[in-house]
Amino acid sequence: MTKDNSEKSYLLLREIFNEILLRDIILFTILFLFTLAQTWDNIVLFLFPIISSAYSLIFRIISTNKWRINSETNPLIYNPIGVEKRHANRLEFCALLQLILLFWIGAESLYHPQLIDNYAIYFNVLFFFVYSFGYYWIMIDIWKYSRFGIILKNIDFEYGKSKSEGEINRLINFLKFEKFKRISIVNLIIFLVANVLNILFALAIQYDKIAGIPFLLPGTGIESSEPLQITLISLFIIAISPLLTSLFLFIIYKDVNNFSLENLNAAIADLPDSLKRQILENIKNLNNHFSKILSIE
Repeated sequence: MTKDNSEKSYLLLREIFNEILLRDIILFTILFLFTLAQTWDNIVLFLFPIISSAYSLIFRIISTNKWRINSETNPLIYNPIGVEKRHANRLEFCALLQLILLFWIGAESLYHPQLIDNYAIYFNVLFFFVYSFGYYWIMIDIWKYSRFGIILKNIDFEYGKSKSEGEINRLINFLKFEKFKRISIVNLIIFLVANVLNILFALAIQYDKIAGIPFLLPGTGIESSEPLQITLISLFIIAISPLLTSLFLFIIYKDVNNFSLENLNAAIADLPDSLKRQILENIKNLNNHFSKILSIE
C-alpha cells in the first residue's frame, strides 16, 4: 500500500462528525435534556433510547466512511451488513420516539397523576414495542442490500470477439436467501414472543395479578399517585434486542465476505487488464481477510 493510501485509511474527526451525524446528536440531546428536565429521579428507562441512539451513531459513522469505497474511482459495491445509512435512520427514529413516550408519561405524571394507572399499560406496550421494533426493522429487508459486487459505467470491455460500451453490474457475493430466511424467522419469533409476553405481563400488572417493577416518575406521589409498574420482561428486551441484532449482523458479514475466487474471476474476466488490477487492488484494501486471499492467489 502506498503512503497516500495509508494516510487515507484513517478518518479525521472533521470527517466523522459531519452534518448528518451532528444533526442526530443535537436532536437527540435536546429532546433528552427536555425530558430529563422533568426532574426524573430514576433514569433507568432512559437507557433504552440511549442504546438505540448509540447503535444508530455506530451505523452513521460507518456510513460516513463509505465514501472511501463508493467513490467515483472505485467500482466496488461493498455492503456486508446492508445499507448503514438506512439502519441509522431507522434506529434514530425509534430512539426519538422512545424519548417522546418518556416525555409524555413524565408530563402525565405531573399534570394528571391520578390517571397514571390507566396510562401505564399503554406506555408499557408502546415503549418496549418501539424499542424492540427498531432492531427488528433493520433486519426486514437487509437481504436486498447485503452484497459485494462491481459497478462500472461507460466502459469499453471485450465480450467474446467484439467490444461494447455500457454498464457492468456484477455480483461477486451476496447474502444467501436461505440464510436470510432462517435469520428472519428467528428474528420474527423472538420479536413476537418478547412483545406478546410483555403485553400479557402488562395486563397482569394492570389487573393486580402479579407485581411489576416500581419505577418513580417525576410526578409520583402527587395526589397519592403510585409509581409506574414496569414488566419484568422489559429487562429481557433491553438485552436481547441489540445482542441478537449484533449476532445476526456478524453472521451476515461473514457470509458476504466469504466470496468465491471463481465468482470474482468470472466477474472480471472480460475487463481490461488495467481495470482488473485496479479492482483487485481495491478489494485487497477493503480488509485484511481479502488481502490474504488475493495474495495467496
